[in-house]
Amino acid sequence: MRSRSRSPRRGSRRRIRRAVCHSAIKTVGPTTLERVRRRGLAAATALVACLLMGCSAASSSDSSPAPPSVAAARPPSIPSDGVTLAALGFLNGPVDQFSLPRTAIIATRVDQPNNVAVVVPSPRPAEVAAYLRGALPAAGFTITADKPATKTMTFAGNGWSGSFTGDDQVSAVLLRPL
Repeated sequence: MRSRSRSPRRGSRRRIRRAVCHSAIKTVGPTTLERVRRRGLAAATALVACLLMGCSAASSSDSSPAPPSVAAARPPSIPSDGVTLAALGFLNGPVDQFSLPRTAIIATRVDQPNNVAVVVPSPRPAEVAAYLRGALPAAGFTITADKPATKTMTFAGNGWSGSFTGDDQVSAVLLRPL
């Protein structure tokens, strides 16, 4: 009869394989610039997600409702230092009535019939809020709440309701049909 004993080589091969595999994995951490970009993108994404979650409480069974029609009583007045959503390539929302500062850089956008969101890292949130305080009434919107201390604003007009919020780095605008 043969004896069934384990070969010491078998266990040592496993250990060698593990050691080789672990030594082949090289962990490289992100550079400082990559960390900053990731944090900025994460902050912008979190801000949009919060806006979408907070404003989507009343959902409809129809996944793509038709955008409200806007009666053109008078042409919208867009400030010379502004740019409309249409000029920024948006297809939904009050594209000819709502504007942002011409210097706005858009980091993230949502362009859907029932929800339009824009995350703007530049200019600073205080500058975007100041622009909106002047541009919204001129374009037919009514500012329903404005809290500069918390960098928040709500408004409605042209068949849409909207909100603005900002922190120290980015600001966001959310538009929803009434």
